[in-house]
Amino acid sequence: MQNKLRNLCTVVAFSASAMVFAQPAHPVLDVEVVPSPGFNGPVDIANAGDDRLFIVEQDGYIRILNTDGTSSLFLDIDSKVKSTGGEQGLLGLAFDPNYAENGYFYVNYTNNTGTGNTVIARYSRNAINPNIADVGSEVILMNIVQPFTNHNGGNLEFGPDGYLYIGTGDGGSGGDPGNRAQDITDQLLGKMLRIDVSTVPYSIPASNPFVGITGDDEIWHVGLRNPWRFSFDRETGDLWIGDVGQGAWEEVDFQPASSTGGENWGWRCYEGNATYNTAGCGAIGTYDFPVYAFNHTFGAGGFAITGGYVYRGSQYPGMVGYYIYCDYVTGNWWTTTSDGVGGWNTAMSDFALDGIATFGEGNDGEIYCASLSSGEIYHVIDACSNINLDFVVTDNAAPTTTNGSINLTVTGGLVPYTYGWSTGATTQDISSLGSGNYSVTVTDGQGCVVTDETFVDDNCTAATGLVVTGVTATTATIDWDDVGATSYKVAYKPAGPGTFISVNAATSNKTLTGLTPSTTYTYKVRNKCPGAPGNFSTNGVNFTTLPLREGDVEPQLEIFPNPGSGVFYIDGVEAGATVNVFDLSGKLIVTNTISDEAIVDLTGYADGIYLVEISKNDILLAKEKIILAR
Repeated sequence: MQNKLRNLCTVVAFSASAMVFAQPAHPVLDVEVVPSPGFNGPVDIANAGDDRLFIVEQDGYIRILNTDGTSSLFLDIDSKVKSTGGEQGLLGLAFDPNYAENGYFYVNYTNNTGTGNTVIARYSRNAINPNIADVGSEVILMNIVQPFTNHNGGNLEFGPDGYLYIGTGDGGSGGDPGNRAQDITDQLLGKMLRIDVSTVPYSIPASNPFVGITGDDEIWHVGLRNPWRFSFDRETGDLWIGDVGQGAWEEVDFQPASSTGGENWGWRCYEGNATYNTAGCGAIGTYDFPVYAFNHTFGAGGFAITGGYVYRGSQYPGMVGYYIYCDYVTGNWWTTTSDGVGGWNTAMSDFALDGIATFGEGNDGEIYCASLSSGEIYHVIDACSNINLDFVVTDNAAPTTTNGSINLTVTGGLVPYTYGWSTGATTQDISSLGSGNYSVTVTDGQGCVVTDETFVDDNCTAATGLVVTGVTATTATIDWDDVGATSYKVAYKPAGPGTFISVNAATSNKTLTGLTPSTTYTYKVRNKCPGAPGNFSTNGVNFTTLPLREGDVEPQLEIFPNPGSGVFYIDGVEAGATVNVFDLSGKLIVTNTISDEAIVDLTGYADGIYLVEISKNDILLAKEKIILAR
């Protein structure tokens, strides 16, 4: 990483001041220890598409961290790895996008040749045991000569395009004495490389920006000093790079997923946004600059950036969309996100955890990090996630009163809490409330912001306890609990599309009449309270009317004339019987009750065949067809 950190086992401890750097718009970061047996010099964390985490140890080992806190050895290439320098060793791991099928994974390490050349190699998992790698399966893709022992980069990641991206440092020493980061004619150092590993050892994507121009067709970006850790946003495909600086600035570089490559991040002409050595450099407009840079201070900066990830997990909604990273030396942490108008917002979290050498992403999008010195693995969390708001609400005594109240209890987070109610009140509890919704925003002592709302009722609630009694073929009685309203309204209609029919009710029951036999109805009840509009009960309460029961047809029944020209007479049925006339579609068009003499008047209806049903006391007495013909 940074050349001042030759001995990575030396940890600079730092305690942050009491100042709260985190803003309400940003998550307040924290970590929790992941159970593990401990690791020796962890420098990378990866997943293989399942719940396991793979921990890379600098000396040349990869171990599996299982969900139960146990670990097992996956790969041992210690004999091939040179890790005598503080920035050398087995440094990076990436699993093939098709790992489940082909079992390939890729590593980045410094070998035992000379000062320690960078090797990019492919390995395969064991054909029988998926928890063991085949140590003899190595296929070397690249062997990059390193002039010095530091600034080796070390990270490699598969992009959303399926290509393998490799970050290389400028070759080491100080100030990039060979100007390798800007040299695109014969140098792979100080670059971001992009290769296609679907062929052996690899091929060059035709879309690489320098294909056919320089001879180093692998180049995707130039002008990097030591891109120790970079990552892709799993949702957007954007590329984030934490580039370790020289003596003054650390930087975060951002490449949108829409980029066609070719960015020049400026080193050694620029360090961060500041000039460094502009001899032989181009116009400032030919370079790309970081979205955030911090200087070499303890209070609000750092000395060796550890690039992280954009959080896309589900456990902490407040962190979603934020790029999370830290500084290895000071232990300061930051979050960066777009401001939505072409710029960036960055905030520093008010907690210090130094010695973090790497971040990693679980298969579920959760972010993890590792301490190089202690060997601990941590889960990055939102410190605001454990704050809970509980309300005890006292409703109004009656609709016309304003004696409601809300008592608030806050648990979790850090005291003191501050309160902001939608009424303008800043107290913990509020009273003398009318009916309605009330929201509160609580801010704790570390800047966590939680908002929630509750409702004060006016004791004029929607009718409850709805039941249907006395259902017949054409009637039904609706009953409900009395809620103290002055009046009610029942709305009903046949189930499905259509318009509700409303009828008033003076008390908490209503009998509906004139219903169609064997039909399912839906209904609701609305109360009417003094000084309040009232509420309808939940829509969709159903009942079904009874069918007409078949009975004996009275032999004296007679309808005449039949066919007729408009008016039909019915004889032979006692008074009180009901006559219903339907057209052939089943639509009820006429209904009346028989007295001494019944008349069915179809004047004004079209000529055709109609069905007459005679019933009494829900017993079907007769069905007859009549013909209207003029």
